[in-house]
Amino acid sequence: MRRFFLDRGKILSGRPTLTGPDVRHVRTVLRLKPGDEIVLFDGKGLEYRAQITASTPKAITFSVLEQFPSIPESTVQITIGQALLKARKMDRIVRQVTELGIYALIPVQSERSVPKPQLKQRVEREQRWKAITQESLKQCGRSQIPRLGPLTSFEKLVSVSQTYDMSIIFHHDESGLKSRPSMEDTRGVRKVLAVVGPEGGFAPDEVKLALEHGFVCVSLGPTILKADTAAVAACAILQHTFGDVGDHPKKS
Repeated sequence: MRRFFLDRGKILSGRPTLTGPDVRHVRTVLRLKPGDEIVLFDGKGLEYRAQITASTPKAITFSVLEQFPSIPESTVQITIGQALLKARKMDRIVRQVTELGIYALIPVQSERSVPKPQLKQRVEREQRWKAITQESLKQCGRSQIPRLGPLTSFEKLVSVSQTYDMSIIFHHDESGLKSRPSMEDTRGVRKVLAVVGPEGGFAPDEVKLALEHGFVCVSLGPTILKADTAAVAACAILQHTFGDVGDHPKKS
């Protein structure tokens, strides 16, 4: 059954109504009409089986028939600090890490980040990323919208790393790196911060600063990955090591 996002307050208002581009999708693409059913999700972990009661070119009204929890979220809260990339690459990362079940995404201004957007550009990009997460949730079956943090400096993000159970910097050209944290390292880990670099990777002084703040430095393998590929690979590794991808021994 097709899924659409609607704010919880509107869903529980007694007259939930869908507006905007989704109206055309429901009416013209899916050709749904009064009496047909869809699923609404509220971005906070709940879904609702709803029946169309009225449909116009500008709005579709529903009656909620049933409320139920969405699929469970990942067993660990993974926050990705992604060094800022050019617009299309960041858009792609937002979509893909949403599908991979991350808890939060924080765009980071690192030394080698090429774009340095002004305030208006940052606001526009954040609004677009929010829309992308909602679209991604429709497809992947999640109902919890990832948190999108404001653009943050690398130094500021590193300085708050002590609020996480484990902090990781993905970097490819340091000697003696672990291929990934061992399973012994994962016991009791519930909150993970992982930073992924821009094209060209992190500058040496950034890696040094992260290590001084207790970060684990992890390699993504012997090949050099594009930044947007690295973000997806990092998320997959984190979900396999800490989260809900693969079988794990029960955490203590």
